[in-house]
Amino acid sequence: MRYIEYVKRIGLLLMFPLALGSCTDVWNGHYDVDNQQQIADKTLWEEIKSHPELQGFADCLKQYGYDKVLDGDQMYTVFAPQGTIDVAGLSDEKVKKEVLGNHIARFVHSANNATVDKDVQMLNEKLVTFTKMGDAYTFGDATLTASNIIAKNGVLHIISSHVPFFYNVWEYLTIDDEFSNICKFMYSFDEEELDEESSVKGPIVNGLQTYVDSVVVTYNMLHYLVGKLNNEDSTYTMLLPTNKAWDEAYERIAPYYTFHNKNEYRDSLQERYTKLGIINDLVFSHTMQGNVQDSLVSTTGNVFYTPFDYILKGYNSLDEGLACSNGNVFVVDELYHHPWDSWHNRLKVEGERVNGHTVKETTSIEYRRNLQYSDSLYTKVSGGQYLEIVPKNSNSVTEVDFNIWNTLAATYDVKVVFLPQRLATDRSIGIKPNHLAVSLSYLDEQGRTKKTNLTVAKDSLLVDPTRIDTVHVGTFTFPVATYGEEKSSTKLNVKSVVSSKDKTKSRTMLIDCVIFEPVKE
Repeated sequence: MRYIEYVKRIGLLLMFPLALGSCTDVWNGHYDVDNQQQIADKTLWEEIKSHPELQGFADCLKQYGYDKVLDGDQMYTVFAPQGTIDVAGLSDEKVKKEVLGNHIARFVHSANNATVDKDVQMLNEKLVTFTKMGDAYTFGDATLTASNIIAKNGVLHIISSHVPFFYNVWEYLTIDDEFSNICKFMYSFDEEELDEESSVKGPIVNGLQTYVDSVVVTYNMLHYLVGKLNNEDSTYTMLLPTNKAWDEAYERIAPYYTFHNKNEYRDSLQERYTKLGIINDLVFSHTMQGNVQDSLVSTTGNVFYTPFDYILKGYNSLDEGLACSNGNVFVVDELYHHPWDSWHNRLKVEGERVNGHTVKETTSIEYRRNLQYSDSLYTKVSGGQYLEIVPKNSNSVTEVDFNIWNTLAATYDVKVVFLPQRLATDRSIGIKPNHLAVSLSYLDEQGRTKKTNLTVAKDSLLVDPTRIDTVHVGTFTFPVATYGEEKSSTKLNVKSVVSSKDKTKSRTMLIDCVIFEPVKE
């Protein structure tokens, strides 16, 4: 299910306030603060206008249309700051969100004799702490100088000063042009659509449904990849690359995503996957961490050991980042991620995976096998499953092609993991090794299929039949990437080659998995 972030269109909100439910605080008898019945004859807007110390705030409200909001029937709480409201350098949308929306909340939040210590959700979705300490009340860093001023449509509190807008990690990307590269890329995934269920319907005009209050939902797929960075209830640490760091990382990562010349989308794919590679391991959820001095786990699941000697070089603690409302950021001029820890991943194809292999049916028969839970190897074989390939006759050469996806234009050590021959269904063949012949089919720069024999020392092509044996069958550098393809164009062919006269080798292969391990260069 999609994660949905509800975002009100401010213009429509100002014209048609949303019909809301009941108040969050006790509001007995229509107005009841500190158990004293009070009759109000002014709206919030009229009440704010009547206070000379709120003239700056009132002027700002009127300029951006919030006088109409606070003069309506819906219930609000306003924390109105005294003095001048400085909006210099802010766009209209930023004024609405970061200034006005930061001082108005839906429903009623009264100051009463009970201890107050709660987070109030403001119109801009921010949570601001409302606290009572002794006889004084604070809202954020501001002190209430007057409280519980009752209006027809809510309650007014007067506070000593403007409460600064506190950026969350997602918003922090927008605050400076030096982050424009990552900001432009990550925000480019925003998609908006009308949430019909939450919107208030109006009349049908010319056969089309209109809405008196439209609720727009914003969906960004990157919130699923790297984290819901706009969620005020989450806590994240993010490495935030400057444009300098972004450009350097792009130049370093792009060659890994070089596609063949006949791929008409090669340039756009390279750009897209390179940028995804940059952001892949920048975010760390605080709920996923153990001892951060030992390791950090990114939201994509990659682990970075001794992070303060590595990706957070120069720092000693996560507390040293720049504070945000849902975590913090470390602004960096260089990204230190190693390829093999991040985008140049280990590739693994399980032997029993149905679409992961094809056997040569004229010579071989395949079986998916399950280890018994009581077997000592059960915990050492993923899922307790493996592939058994047996010859069709006594002279057959057993053979299987493994499909390999998502290879990069990079170098890999190729390994095949074999299980001991004691697990063979036909026990009469005895405990004998396989003798391997391994080849690799791949695409070249022109998109043509090429084949190469993987060669290693002769002895290492013999499989130890008495144990789990991870056999290194070769090292190969792919000239182009196949990342993201649906149908595999990379095939690893594994044969157990036995001459008709050789009675010392087994034709039956018991394969746990195939591994393509990134070479650390």
